[in-house]
Amino acid sequence: MTSPASSHAWQARFPSLAHVERYLSTIADPDVRANIRLKLGLVEVPQPAPETSPLVQPRPAQEKQPEWTTEPLEAKTSPPGTLTFTLPYPPSLNSIWRSILVRFTPKNSKAIPYRVKVLLSEEGRTYRRAVISCVQNYGQPKTSPGARLELLLIVSPPDLRKRDLSNIPKALEDALTHAGVWADDSLIDVLTVRRAPVHPGGRVVVQITPLTETLFTSAL
Repeated sequence: MTSPASSHAWQARFPSLAHVERYLSTIADPDVRANIRLKLGLVEVPQPAPETSPLVQPRPAQEKQPEWTTEPLEAKTSPPGTLTFTLPYPPSLNSIWRSILVRFTPKNSKAIPYRVKVLLSEEGRTYRRAVISCVQNYGQPKTSPGARLELLLIVSPPDLRKRDLSNIPKALEDALTHAGVWADDSLIDVLTVRRAPVHPGGRVVVQITPLTETLFTSAL
């Protein structure tokens, strides 16, 4: 777009700006056309660039988190020897055991030939296998032999139903014993269970920390 300069030299040769533009359109060379426009007192008025909003960078798509994660619980540095990993949500304490009657031959004929035997339920065995597989996938982490331990469980239930946190630790502790993470869950001196927001399918973040101060003898 053009606008006349203060000296209207073009008016001496052309009746209107439309005639000027028609004449200039016949000149193919852009340099010559610009030079004539300048001599006629016409200057190019640049059009202001349209205002545009700053480009909004799309957020990168978040990768799906693996079912098992070794991300630390918190940003702060964990004590040396601490193990942190995630396990599946355990079955309740009431569902991991079942009682059966076992027949036997009593030495005393008056004795009752049946005894009650408590066995790990199918649900309990399935969970134990899942934990063992998970620990193997982590590279079979183990606590220091004989170390007294602090166990922290961050429990994310699968839904909003009422659930007792006290039912959580036992199945998980027994599974970790069979997975070889520690020699026995009797080594746990400090146990903390905290509830976390609901997570699809449920999960438990586990943090195991060797204790440097304990009432019992420690290998540390």
